Amino acid sequence: MDSEQVSTPSVSRWAWVAPIATVFVSSLCIMVLELVAGRLIARHVGSSLYTWTSVIGIVLSGIAAGNYIGGRLADRFPPKETLSLIFLVASANCLLIPVLNNRIGGMEFLRELEWPVRIALHVFLVFFAPSCLLGMISPSAAKMAIVLGQQLGRTIGNVYSWGAIGSILGTFLTGYVLIAEMGTTAVLLSVAAVLLLLALLYGGASLLPYLWTGVLIAVMFAAWAPFPWARVVGERLGYREPRMEAVLYHDESQYSVIRVEEVIETAGLRSMTLDHLVHAYVDLNDPDNLHYDYERVYAGITNEAVQAYHPDQEVRALFLGGGGYVFPRWFLRHYPRGIGEVVEIDPQVTRAAFDAFDLEPDTPLRIEHLDARNRVDELFAQAQRGELERKFDLVYNDAFNHYSPPFHLTTLEYVRKLRAVMSDDSVFMANTIDIFRSGRFLGAMINTVEQVFPYVYTFGTSPGGPTDEDERDTFVVVGSTRLLPVQDLDYVKYAADLLSPQHTALLRERSRGLVLTDDYAPVDNLLAPVIRLVERQ
Repeated sequence: MDSEQVSTPSVSRWAWVAPIATVFVSSLCIMVLELVAGRLIARHVGSSLYTWTSVIGIVLSGIAAGNYIGGRLADRFPPKETLSLIFLVASANCLLIPVLNNRIGGMEFLRELEWPVRIALHVFLVFFAPSCLLGMISPSAAKMAIVLGQQLGRTIGNVYSWGAIGSILGTFLTGYVLIAEMGTTAVLLSVAAVLLLLALLYGGASLLPYLWTGVLIAVMFAAWAPFPWARVVGERLGYREPRMEAVLYHDESQYSVIRVEEVIETAGLRSMTLDHLVHAYVDLNDPDNLHYDYERVYAGITNEAVQAYHPDQEVRALFLGGGGYVFPRWFLRHYPRGIGEVVEIDPQVTRAAFDAFDLEPDTPLRIEHLDARNRVDELFAQAQRGELERKFDLVYNDAFNHYSPPFHLTTLEYVRKLRAVMSDDSVFMANTIDIFRSGRFLGAMINTVEQVFPYVYTFGTSPGGPTDEDERDTFVVVGSTRLLPVQDLDYVKYAADLLSPQHTALLRERSRGLVLTDDYAPVDNLLAPVIRLVERQ
């Protein structure tokens, strides 16, 4: 007999479906957990290059460890009983994820660690064990398939192939559908239920899966039942968001957890939080009350820039990042003949602005739900074809994710495309978070904008100007096609402070002349001092 064949004449020709389906489902569940991991920890540490590096690396480490351990188990124990137990423990671990995530996210000692280390340790403590358990499934399932198969190579190939297909399906299903439609808690409970079902299929004769079924039903009850006691238990376990009277809107999208709430200390003031960072404040009693200093700088520069335009000119503005739609609405109130386009990647952020920030349903703002870079690419292509009806006079770059902007909205190629869709008499503004003592990201932004605009100004928002103290500030980098009358700006009214040539030269030195490009824009690394400072405060 051929050494690569195993003769199993008594086995049904369809028996191999069970182990292949097992590998398919376990691989799907692993990728569901990986994407859920990125969303869950973003509530505590944001979403950055460090976040996804840690998630991918640690989940793969768990799979590798699980494959090794699972191989040893497959050699020593019957596959069916082994798989039943692994599925059962993996189901239990899925239920622990929200609890561990909340507890670990609040641990004070983690705040003392370096930022990348803190993220990696957080991910490890929450997601290594379930990844390892799910990684243990493939060896036992592969052993079953080999015993049942007729050709060794084909059987192994089928195991790997269907495992990869399960991973692909889990990735797209979670990212495109499950998180947005169900939320992370419901996704985790669903994975726990699927794993429990497989435990029952492989170990129906055991009492443990049936006992765990009762536990899982009780947890689902705590997560979704309308009874007060169930809500209390669900909140304490981390399966429900704590209910607060001040919260006016709460939702979870593909991009973030969105919360709008009343600021108790100030009547009429509402805040919008994405994950754990407040992105906008709106004063319903005084809409012109711009809460953030950088927004006041925007207002001051806008007023100075518009003075040079013809009184009958319809000023056209492009807002890259919507958030609470605070500044776009300020612009239309002050320049009712203006034309504004807002590019906001998340439709549910816009929905929150409509529902809780009193954004008018018939707003004259044109709203595009698209990544800002994609929209700029579209506008650039229209300009190249001569189809752009009119170029923009003002552009506001305000698209931050946690404490760092998406790197592709900072690069030379991006700014050049923006300039191509801007008029000959136009102004570009970008809010930039940094610590002046470090200044690496701010300096790189200045260097980049200077490659495109002949006149570049940098404004801080700290009274008395920037210092080398460890204080985070939001700067505004302004690029203009003409000399702006910045000497006429009311610096007290607009909370602005123009950086001197000496300050700018120091920032160029601290950034080592770095110009951000699509090929090299290490934004997260440049902003590491800022994130480390903020998390320790």
